[in-house]
Amino acid sequence: SRTMSLLSQLEKINLDSVLGEADNARYVTSKILHLVQSQEKTKKEMTSKGSTGIEVILSTLEVKPFNLCGYGYIASFHFITRLPVINYVVILASGGRRANVLVTKGGTQILLQLLLTASKDSPPNEELMVLLHTLLAKIGPKDKKIGMKARINGALNISLNLVKQNLQNHRLILPCLQVLRVYSTNSVNAVSLGKNGVVELMFKIIGPFSKKNTSLIKVALDTLAALLKSKTNARRAVDRGYVQVLLTIYVDWHRHDSRHRYMLIRKGVLQCIKSVTNIKLGRKAFIDANGMKILYNTSQECLAVRTLDPLVNTSSLIMRKCFPKNRLPLPTIKSAFHFQLPIIPAGGPVAQLYNLPPD
Repeated sequence: SRTMSLLSQLEKINLDSVLGEADNARYVTSKILHLVQSQEKTKKEMTSKGSTGIEVILSTLEVKPFNLCGYGYIASFHFITRLPVINYVVILASGGRRANVLVTKGGTQILLQLLLTASKDSPPNEELMVLLHTLLAKIGPKDKKIGMKARINGALNISLNLVKQNLQNHRLILPCLQVLRVYSTNSVNAVSLGKNGVVELMFKIIGPFSKKNTSLIKVALDTLAALLKSKTNARRAVDRGYVQVLLTIYVDWHRHDSRHRYMLIRKGVLQCIKSVTNIKLGRKAFIDANGMKILYNTSQECLAVRTLDPLVNTSSLIMRKCFPKNRLPLPTIKSAFHFQLPIIPAGGPVAQLYNLPPD
């Protein structure tokens, strides 16, 4: 087929170390990109059993100089791994399989290396950064070791720095935040990112109720909730008064989201509160910020709407965890009711229990 013919040409280019092959490489990759974009058959063909399509493109990425023909290959990866818009179960399943194929063939490592190389450009190519982060966000959940690989490669802070430098560029920082969310599931990464100011950065993105950039806010909240599972990051959040900020944000979204369209964002805020209250300082800050009353009142207002049950359940878990532990208001453990038992041995456990003093 045309695709196989183009892949064969790429294999020959890989074996040729002459830099003059760059133009030919650009031509071949642009043709592959066109076929992948326009034909579902090509995507299936490249990832079918027995096909060497993925290996050829990965090896090309690995051995050719990045500035010669990398963009065409990365774009091809984007269309191979993306989940199609049409919501057919078979296509979605095949999309997931494609991501798995990339991971098993070492695609994560190569993409991280490309990210590291691309970040050295000043300024980095925005289109390429968006594409690389989109890919890493898609295949990241399929690779359990991506957090460790990113840390070893030195790619951990690249996404963080991009977010810091492009806070108003939502098109760029959304895939960067998606990658940070994947990285943050690793506890060592969470601590490292926290030391570099990622917790403070997330609070610059999340905020009061707004219908703009809700996807960005949702991803930022998910990332923050994962980061706050680290005790170090949770203490940092408490020290900066962010527990009160989270409660204020939650109340604001609760009041304004009258049609309950943004339930996931409200739940994301609660997940952050749940994470930060895993430590004693967080629970104290929650009580001091009147969190018990706030969550109780908001939960009462949510009870009539069944779709808001996740908010009520999460709020209940937080309140149960944070409520002070008190002794029962009873002078003795004896029951107020007495029942005549058939036999009560004088030296038995029942007799000993009832002979205990009130204290």
